[in-house]
Amino acid sequence: MRKRSNTARLWLVSVPLLVLTSCWVPENFDTKITINKDGSYTFTYDGTLTYGLALAAAQKGELSTKDEAELKMEGDKLRREPGFKKVDYQGKGRYKVLFEKAGNRGEPFYFLSQEMKFFAVLPQADRTVTVTAVRPSQEDIQQLNSIGAKIAGTLSVSVANGVQVVRHNAESEPTFFGLFGAYKWQIKSPTADPVIVVKPSS
Repeated sequence: MRKRSNTARLWLVSVPLLVLTSCWVPENFDTKITINKDGSYTFTYDGTLTYGLALAAAQKGELSTKDEAELKMEGDKLRREPGFKKVDYQGKGRYKVLFEKAGNRGEPFYFLSQEMKFFAVLPQADRTVTVTAVRPSQEDIQQLNSIGAKIAGTLSVSVANGVQVVRHNAESEPTFFGLFGAYKWQIKSPTADPVIVVKPSS
């Protein structure tokens, strides 16, 4: 991701840093991951990304018209980043985004980045693939509530026929012997972080 603007750097001085994200908050999202039989995968994030520092400034009445214009320009820059298919600025640091990624076998992937890995697809040395996500802690929830933000969304992981599921902690599973549906988690409360480990067939 590109460097923060001067405005954002000023907010870092005056607004407490969010523990969970350091900047970005995923809100109202639908994240879908498909693991193919050869170990390649697809990743889709359809939801809101909120710049926490801007939202905190807005809560204090410190977000100016100029700041909003700069945030809209940052959205235009974000749209040019690889994988971002849609970025619509909603105001107060919120962006409605559609992000898509097609990954090759053996290629690790982090969303949004390795430093802010809300979701990760991690090929392992034993040829398995681990998919992980991060839930908010109670402290994170309290901080987010104080600025009017809320992490809430769904993670769905689908596996192709022949891909072995080694272990998982999904809240719901595919039906009819695993043929229909996906492994799903609701990400909104401080419980075990989602994880699923699969082994492609080829």
